Amino acid sequence: MANIYASCDNVAKQLLWDKLFVSLGVQERKNFCVCGDFNVVRCMEERKSVGTVVHYEDIDPFARFIEENFLFGLPLGGRAYTWYRGDGRSVSRLDIFLLYEAWCLTWTKCYQMAQIIGLSDHCPIVFSIDEKN
Repeated sequence: MANIYASCDNVAKQLLWDKLFVSLGVQERKNFCVCGDFNVVRCMEERKSVGTVVHYEDIDPFARFIEENFLFGLPLGGRAYTWYRGDGRSVSRLDIFLLYEAWCLTWTKCYQMAQIIGLSDHCPIVFSIDEKN
């Protein structure tokens, strides 16, 4: 399992995707999970804001990283978004668990549940495997 905290800078994120691509290739598609705050959404449906401009230069490289590494995200329970701006008008799903298929074949009852937001501007996420958090 690798925990990620990605930069907000697009160049730094691309460097991270490239390094992870190499690291994940060494794992040979084993039971592996990449999770954390990726500071990017996979598609525009994962972002809602007043006057949002579509930033495909941010989304497309992340989508390619997921596809090229054969990763997929579990559905998120509890709420649709994991990050909330203080003004309450902007929300995004920045936090996610990305899994190899082998992971879910081994542990068939995986799910993630976003909890109520606390002190942070991110919701905590409980990741459960076979009902064990």
